[in-house]
Amino acid sequence: MAKRTAVLMMARAPRPGTVRRALEPLLGPERCAALQVGLIEAAATWANAVAPGGLHVAHEPPDAGPELRALLGPEVTLFPQNGDGIAGRLADATARVFGHSDGPVLVIWPDLTRWRPEHATGALDDLAAGCDVALGPVIDGGFYLIAIARPTPTLFSLREQAWRSPDVMAIAIAAAHNAGLEIGILRVERALHRPDDVRAALADPLLSPTFAAILGGG
Repeated sequence: MAKRTAVLMMARAPRPGTVRRALEPLLGPERCAALQVGLIEAAATWANAVAPGGLHVAHEPPDAGPELRALLGPEVTLFPQNGDGIAGRLADATARVFGHSDGPVLVIWPDLTRWRPEHATGALDDLAAGCDVALGPVIDGGFYLIAIARPTPTLFSLREQAWRSPDVMAIAIAAAHNAGLEIGILRVERALHRPDDVRAALADPLLSPTFAAILGGG
């Protein structure tokens, strides 16, 4: 029987003043919250196409379940993020998902205005070819996607400072190789982290009208 893919979204609730803080000087807290809504919805739409019935959302803060339920609907599995730091929260969340799924898990962050089918097919093809992990990097050094074929605790053993470093991609690759893991690399994307990312998004002719209105103030 074919294994069933699951998607795990690591998401912060879209509350003004708590999300996209680096963009507040440009957008203001209300538009940052509206942007977070749009990004979560875009990621969820992609996830539901990639893994129907297999979307799990690990949320911050712990009491955000009801508002994300109202945003994403009754079929999504929701649970609070738990653990120390980025690595601890990822390890706990992926363990929960693998407890309900025997297939690969695509861990994503709602940072992209446009998710492509190729993000999933590229990651899953890498795993099918024998990679233990496929990494989707963003320009400023983080990730938009981490695909794992099976529970891989060593992947989340990086120190907290490493996860927050602009060099986390290189550090993660070195750590994975040292642990004997095979790695696939997906295309680099620009996440909406900084004002320059907003300006780049607005220059994209394929930007959706919804995001254009939020980012451009229309």
